[in-house]
Amino acid sequence: MKTVDKMEVLHSQSAEFVEKGETGKFLKLIPDTFIIKGEEKDGVFNQGYAIRHINRQDILLIDVVEKSSKDAIKKLVTDGYKIKGILITCDAILKDAYADLKTISEDAGGAPIFAHPRNNFKDSFKTKDITERKGVLKDFGLKVFDLPGNGGASVVIYSEVNDGMLFPGEDAEGSPYNSDLNTFKRPKMDKSNDDFGLAGSWSAFDEEFAYLFPRKGKPGFNIEEGQQNDILNALSRS
Repeated sequence: MKTVDKMEVLHSQSAEFVEKGETGKFLKLIPDTFIIKGEEKDGVFNQGYAIRHINRQDILLIDVVEKSSKDAIKKLVTDGYKIKGILITCDAILKDAYADLKTISEDAGGAPIFAHPRNNFKDSFKTKDITERKGVLKDFGLKVFDLPGNGGASVVIYSEVNDGMLFPGEDAEGSPYNSDLNTFKRPKMDKSNDDFGLAGSWSAFDEEFAYLFPRKGKPGFNIEEGQQNDILNALSRS
């Protein structure tokens, strides 16, 4: 993870860049923000992210738990980076985890794992509360919003860095990479009450963001105010 120059940033802010990027490697999107692709399944791949602190040494990982990312995680450690935490946005993320949480933490240099306090993990590893804005989450300037995903225990992560970055986990899906569209929608929910609650949460969301980085589908780059309103309207539409 070296410094991202302006030309690289311009070229990296496209769905094509992500789609053609190598699986299991951290790809530079914008300054101090990186994406890593999981293995493709039925034409779709999951996406995890990394945020580097202004001190250029500390890193947070978001939903980076798949087998294809294991070597990349270990490389961060051997390269001298300090992984200050692995953030899990919802229970479903662990369906694709390559190992138990203790092993994943150890591979990340003993990094703590943050998750929703109401999570339904079938794992005895003690996680930290992702909804508490203190410690490392505060140091990185993150805000975490509790949203009712499938069965609850779901969060959206917001950063003021780069004019506002939004990491919705599975609470918003981008357009497929083979589509000409670049829009966002709510995921299919198991229960109508959860879908109603998620729509309401998106309707109340009022943080400004210029980038939207979902777990699935195309990211959103350089989002202007009018586009942000359109995105939130689509996500809150019942």
